[in-house]
Amino acid sequence: MKKKIYVRLLRVIGAILPPSYEKPFGGIAKKIRYFLAKRISDNIGKNVNIEQGGYVLPDTVVGDNSSIGVRCEIAKGLTLGKNVFMGPECLFYSTQHKFDPVTKQYDGYTEVKPIVIGDNVWLGRRAIIMGGVTIGEGCTIGAAAVVTRDIPPYSVAAGNPAVVKKNLLD
Repeated sequence: MKKKIYVRLLRVIGAILPPSYEKPFGGIAKKIRYFLAKRISDNIGKNVNIEQGGYVLPDTVVGDNSSIGVRCEIAKGLTLGKNVFMGPECLFYSTQHKFDPVTKQYDGYTEVKPIVIGDNVWLGRRAIIMGGVTIGEGCTIGAAAVVTRDIPPYSVAAGNPAVVKKNLLD
């Protein structure tokens, strides 16, 4: 019950407070959002930045020095590694609508398919990450990419659907 209250507070107050980079109150806003996030999830690392309109859920895992971008929408089952940076409005979808073909009606949601983002990953603005996807360590995901499959470590991926454009180890 208590966590639900903190989730609501983070969603409402966190959206009103300015972004962390805005002077002079951004630093205070960052601390307030971090304080609330730590009460929602037991798995929030050190020096985590949750930007204006960003939030966490009780099962969200966020590694040290990572950030959730401005107005990002997260989902159940999201794990962010250490040093993960994301642009504004990134979207994470770990469930989908279920459709009953017999009744031809909406029938709730599918089961949660966890999303795992490795360490040292950069997600561009409005990247969309679908359920069941793992993005490997050291990846860069281009702006507006729609990631529907796993991305191997140290890759650059972009497009809809996202494809690996380059491997940084080659």
